[in-house]
Amino acid sequence: MAAVEAGKCALVLVDMARDFVEEGGFIASAGGPEYREKANAIIPPLAKLLDAARKAGVSVVYSTDCHTPEDSELQKWPPHSMKGTEWSEIVAALAPQSGDLVIPKTTYSGFQSSDLEDQLRARGIETLYITGLHTDCCCRHTSGDAFQKGFDLVWVTDALQAFSDEAHEGGLEYFKVWYATDPARQFKTSDQVATDWA
Repeated sequence: MAAVEAGKCALVLVDMARDFVEEGGFIASAGGPEYREKANAIIPPLAKLLDAARKAGVSVVYSTDCHTPEDSELQKWPPHSMKGTEWSEIVAALAPQSGDLVIPKTTYSGFQSSDLEDQLRARGIETLYITGLHTDCCCRHTSGDAFQKGFDLVWVTDALQAFSDEAHEGGLEYFKVWYATDPARQFKTSDQVATDWA
């Protein structure tokens, strides 16, 4: 396998806001205790990836819901991760650091409602490591847009989650069917990715 060019890679954390993870947030409360356990379980692998990315020179990108009352998504879902509230903040264990890109979004995919693509292109990013919540929704839409815009994709399987194991597995299968060109290379665990970057 060819060596990974860290400078052309970005670790993308989708929707790791407090609303999606912590009790009291709309999404986390709607999902219930089992969901919150699943969402919290991806924090240690993500923390490991953040550390490895920053050491290797891989760009770190937070693509996170930050809604206003006018957003079209709120025609479908109740208010969540609202701009200016603590619920739109990144969970403390994964807090952004200087040099990271924090790019608020108002749609499932950050490519639709932010300058995510421009910021990635400006850094010369070619490969996106997709992580976060939820495998079958925002991560899926982000992946679809990225694939169609020509980015190479890697899905970090233990750093993604959904409301249920079935939804998570279904999301991974969807990636494999529609977007993956080399599944053996494109589906990895956080340990494998950290080793590649090292």
